[in-house]
Amino acid sequence: MTHTLDRTARIRSTWQAAWDRGEVDALDQLLGPAYVRRRGPAAAPQDREQFKESIRAIRRAFPDLRTEIEEIVEDGESLAIRWRSTGSHTGDFLGVPATGRPVEVSGATFTRFDHGVVSEEWVTWDPRQLLEALGIITTAQQAAVDADVVRGVHRKFITGVTVVTCDDDGKPRGLAVNAFASISLDPPMVLVCVQRSSTTHPALHRASHLGINILAAGQLDVAKTFASKADDKFAGLSWTPGEFGVPLIDRSCAQLEVEIGERLEAGSHTVFTGRVVSARHEELAPLVYSGGGFFDISQTAPLPW
Repeated sequence: MTHTLDRTARIRSTWQAAWDRGEVDALDQLLGPAYVRRRGPAAAPQDREQFKESIRAIRRAFPDLRTEIEEIVEDGESLAIRWRSTGSHTGDFLGVPATGRPVEVSGATFTRFDHGVVSEEWVTWDPRQLLEALGIITTAQQAAVDADVVRGVHRKFITGVTVVTCDDDGKPRGLAVNAFASISLDPPMVLVCVQRSSTTHPALHRASHLGINILAAGQLDVAKTFASKADDKFAGLSWTPGEFGVPLIDRSCAQLEVEIGERLEAGSHTVFTGRVVSARHEELAPLVYSGGGFFDISQTAPLPW
């Protein structure tokens, strides 16, 4: 426990020195000499000195920059850091003259320690927040199609109904999600999208594994419970811990346990991707959702093809 507190305290104090006061050499006590910072597939990785220079450039544009670390989640030598930054745009930034506008962005940094120092970091955040704050783009430019029309399109798409679950320090948590998809079969990978305003989101962000329960047609009551804001959605529910400790809902037509790999910030949601580590399914018809309603497809006839 002391080791954990020392490490998180070092991160908080170093971030405050480097980002809030511009004392970038404080990073030398935290980052290893072979440190690499990755910011996504479109950006070149940075070494320690390049990272320092990027902080200097950001602080020249936002000299009143303040960065708040909202949460640090540890898993062995790996940490997930959720952060939020604010500042006023009073200097040139990426070719954009000072606008004087207040800016707020948020994201997550995934850090790996090696022999007491950080060897690698991977950063994810939504750049649209920054571009909109600087007036480079507007919401209208991004959403050229009327939101009601887009919503109507989504209502035409038929999905299954899943309950995404996790263990939160011994307490089961979960929510109803229909934004679930397979990424690949080799290796077996899937994704789910969870709104950051959900009360279950912080627990999922802390978790190392999540469960995906594909509900059966006879589980409409379960779907309604997990779509609600009930304090204890598992009250009176029959469920079983999976091989990796994830709550799995009994009588579901299919279940997965997923080791979380990436947490990607995308608009109002976080996209969780991961590798399937256990799976099972039953010969039960799934619950289906479309146009705001639930359906039992076992009552329909398949089309010949």
